Amino acid sequence: MQEIIIKQPAHDNPLLNFLEQYWRILAAILVAAVVLAGGYAGYTLMSGHSRGKAVEALGTIIAEKTGPERLTALESFLASAPSSVKPAVLLEIARTAQEQKAYDKAADAWAQLANIAPPGTRELAVIGQATALALGGNKTQAVNILSDFSTKAPKAFDTIVTRQLAVIAEEAGAWHEALTANLKLAAIDGLDPTTKAYYEAKAAAMKAKLQ
Repeated sequence: MQEIIIKQPAHDNPLLNFLEQYWRILAAILVAAVVLAGGYAGYTLMSGHSRGKAVEALGTIIAEKTGPERLTALESFLASAPSSVKPAVLLEIARTAQEQKAYDKAADAWAQLANIAPPGTRELAVIGQATALALGGNKTQAVNILSDFSTKAPKAFDTIVTRQLAVIAEEAGAWHEALTANLKLAAIDGLDPTTKAYYEAKAAAMKAKLQ
């Protein structure tokens, strides 16, 4: 898998950049071919077979329902969805719950997805779980998840895990973890001078917090 490179955050809340930057990657890995018609108007599975009724039902929920009604419908649908469709349902639950600021439900959906998703989505789901936990106020737990995951994540995910750990650890006041993550980011080969200086400044701030 090609290494995933994190861009500098463009959102006022860096934690929210995760879904904004990687949502299409998640969907593309999760379904062999996903057509994003009209935003998320529906999924179309192109696998040489006609679309299954479950995929059509999921597409109908996404197209016709919004807000809390969509979240309720997705949660109900998950219980009866075939195993091949559950990852797509969980991904949509996570996104919808996060939009509704139901971060506990988002974190649970990400955790379930991490347990059943294929490589690529599995790793991003772990990061999604930590992000949802942090957004919901459970930042210490999020730091623990990412710190543990950073020791065993595939190399392709090293930068994104470290970037998210740096952001969440700083917000959690976990200065040691934040320092380690920012130093690691500053040491990335080929980093442009502005970005390198940004991470070095962050690391210096974390050092000062530890003194």
